[in-house]
Parts: sequence; structure tokens; C-alpha cells
Amino acid sequence: MIPKLNPELALDASIVAFSKALLAAGFSGDIETSYGSRLAVATDNSVYQALPQAVLLPKTTDDLVILTSLAQTSSFCHIKFSPRGGGTGTNGQALTEHVVIDLSRHMRGILELNVEQRWVRVQAGVIKDQLNAFLKPYGFFFAPDLSTSNRATIGGMINTDASGQGSLVYG
Repeated sequence: MIPKLNPELALDASIVAFSKALLAAGFSGDIETSYGSRLAVATDNSVYQALPQAVLLPKTTDDLVILTSLAQTSSFCHIKFSPRGGGTGTNGQALTEHVVIDLSRHMRGILELNVEQRWVRVQAGVIKDQLNAFLKPYGFFFAPDLSTSNRATIGGMINTDASGQGSLVYG
């Protein structure tokens, strides 16, 4: 039986302190602790559910540096973090009862394409279909064939080892 989520649970004091410390350190992304924001990432494409205490939505790589540096301090090293892309995983990898780091809202840039060397540099929140639409005029594509390719993010695919069909043929 899947346990029912309880919206009445109070936010953990250490999560509140971490959120305040992020802002003080210059974190420019979004910090969401409302029940609705947390509920939106409490499930993925699996049967599991876990209501997080907070959702962090970094805007820049500097935000990620601030976040990970702060997370290593003795005051906050007990907090668990789970990166999240499109929420299309089927094994609950992106779920946690602590802090979700959602990279799909702001970190969606295709940063660089080197046609000669055949590589592309993207941010973690780029959706697979978005990447393939960008690559198509150059005769390239990102091969894994996922049923969720219109919402699965590159970062999420890498994080969860989601290779899909075609991975053995194309790399």
C-alpha cells in the first residue's frame, strides 16, 4: 500500500535554515516550500511518492556551486538532496523527503555545438526532443529512444542511466 502524503507535516528547521543560508550566500534561483510546489515533485513516473521539504530551482551554475558548497558544511551535511529533471523516471530516483533540486525550470540552455568534433554542450534541463530538434539541421541526433522524450531531460537521463532503445546501436 502506498502511504498517503500528509500536508500537515511542518518543515524541518534545518531545511528552513538551509534555505535562509542559500539566500544569504547569493543563491539567485527559486526556493519553494509551499505545499503545492512540494506536492508537484512528490511523484514521478513510478508508483512511489515522497513529499520533499523544499524544492530548489537553480538559475545558474553559480547557484549549483553555492548550493553544493553550503550542503557540505557541518550544519547541513545531514540533508539529503535529489536532483530532478522531467520526473519521467520509473524507479523513484528523483524522490526524497528532504530537498529536490529541480534543474528543468531554468537550466534549459543548449550552450555550444561543435559540428567538426561532433559534440554538443547543454544544461541539465534540456529536453531530449528539444535537443534533437536543434541537432537535426546538422544531421545529428541524440540516440536513446524514450517514450517520454518530449519531457525527459538530458540531466535526468544521465543521472538515472536512462538509455532507452538505440543505445547499443548508437553508443
